[in-house]
Amino acid sequence: MLPPAIDPDASIPALLGRLVELLRAPVPAPDLVRDTVAVLAARVKEQPSVIEAGIENSWALDGDPLKGRLQARQVDTIRISVGAPGDELLALARALADDDAPLPSTTSVRVQLVPDPLPMAPSGAAPAILVAGEDGVVPRARPGDQLAKMIEGILVELDKAIRREQWHAVLHDGQAALRALPGLEEGIRRAYTIALKRFLSPQVRATLIEQAYRVVEEQPRTAEVLRACGLPAAEQMLEILRQHEAVGPRQFLVDALAGMPEAMPLLIPLLRSPRPHEARLAAEVMGRLGVPEVVRHLSFQASHPDEKVRLAVLEALGRYRDKAAVEPLRAALTHESPATRAQAGRALAARGSAAIAMPLLAALEVEKDGEAWESMLAALATIDAPEAAAALLGIALGKGKFLERKSTLEKRQLAVVRALAVAGTKRSRETLAKIAEAGSPGVADAAKAALGSKPA
Repeated sequence: MLPPAIDPDASIPALLGRLVELLRAPVPAPDLVRDTVAVLAARVKEQPSVIEAGIENSWALDGDPLKGRLQARQVDTIRISVGAPGDELLALARALADDDAPLPSTTSVRVQLVPDPLPMAPSGAAPAILVAGEDGVVPRARPGDQLAKMIEGILVELDKAIRREQWHAVLHDGQAALRALPGLEEGIRRAYTIALKRFLSPQVRATLIEQAYRVVEEQPRTAEVLRACGLPAAEQMLEILRQHEAVGPRQFLVDALAGMPEAMPLLIPLLRSPRPHEARLAAEVMGRLGVPEVVRHLSFQASHPDEKVRLAVLEALGRYRDKAAVEPLRAALTHESPATRAQAGRALAARGSAAIAMPLLAALEVEKDGEAWESMLAALATIDAPEAAAALLGIALGKGKFLERKSTLEKRQLAVVRALAVAGTKRSRETLAKIAEAGSPGVADAAKAALGSKPA
C-alpha cells in the first residue's frame, strides 16, 4: 500500500524520501512519481539542500526513512544545487531505491559515499570484557588506545566467524562490538560503526534469525543486534513477519521492532493493510514504540471492521498517556461487540485517571454482557479516585440503577469485592471496609475475607 499524498510544503529531504518510498513500493505509481519529481524540482529552484546520512549516529532513533536508505547504500552526504534538473533528481532516487544500482553524482546533484573503514590489522585475542577505571566508569577512547584496539580485534574475529559460518560466534562478536562502540571518540566510532554494519549484511542477518528460531535462548541477543542495524533490518524483519498470519516463534522479531521507533514510517502503511494479520502486527508494534505520534494513526483504526485488529488497536492505544488516545477508547465503550467494549474498558483503566471513572460507570450501567461487565468493573476498580470508589460502593450496597437487576445482584456485588481485592490500592481497601460494615451478610463476609488477606 502506498503512503498518503505528499505534503506540498514538505522539505527537500522529505520530498526526496517520499520519492524513494514510491519507487520502492510494490505497486507502481507513475503519476505520483511524476508529481513528486515536479514538486521537488520546483523546491530546488528556490534553495539548495545538504542531506547527511548521520551514520555515526545511526543507533539514534529519529524515524527518517531517507536516512535509512542513505545508510544502506553507504551514502555520507548529498549536495543538491539550486536549479538541479528533475531528471537528475529522479535518477538519484531510483538508485537509492535499488539495493545495488550505481549511484549517479553530477555537478548539480553531488553524492559523497562514506570512506572505507580504517584497515584492521590482525591482532591477538581480544579481552572478553571491558575493564573499567577505578571510579567504575569506562574511559572514552581515542584512536589507537586499548578500547579501539579491542574493537578492532572483535571485528577481525567477526569477519573470520562469518567466513567460517560460525554463526554463534558471529552473534556474540556483533553484540560485543556494538556494546563497546559508544565508548569511542566520535571520529573513530564512525569508522567502526560503518565496518560493523557492513559485516551485518542482509544475508548475515537472515542466518542469525534462522539460528534464533532453533536456539531460543539467543533470541534476546539476536533482537539487540538486529535493532542496531537500523531501517534495513526493520524492513527485513517486517517482510518475514508479514508472510505468516501467526507470530509464533518469530515473537523476538516483534520485540526487536518494538524497540525501533525509527520503524514507524514502515508501520503506518502496514496498519492500513487490507490483510488483517498485517494490520494487527503493525498495531502491536506501534503500541510498544513509545512514540506519541502513532496515536493519531491508531485512532483512525479503532473502529476497524475486523475484531482482532480492533482489539489490537485498542490495546495499543491503552499504552499511551496522550490525551488523544482517550476519545477513541471512550467511543469503543459503546461498540456493538462485547469483546471490544471489554477491551476498551481495560485500556482506559490502564490510564488510572479519575476523569475516566464516570464514562466507565455510565457504560457499566447499561452493559448486558457478563464478561464485558466484569472487565469494565475490574477497570473501574483500578482507578484510585473518589468517583470510582463511590460508584463501586453503590453497586456493592445495592444502590442506584443496579438495584433493578435483582436476580444477579448478589453475584455482581461479590464481583465488586473481588475486583477491589485485586486492585489492592489504599482506596480500594477503604471501600472494602465500608462494604464489610454495611453490606448484606454474604457480601460483607466476602469483604472481610478480602481485607484479611490484604495488608492494613
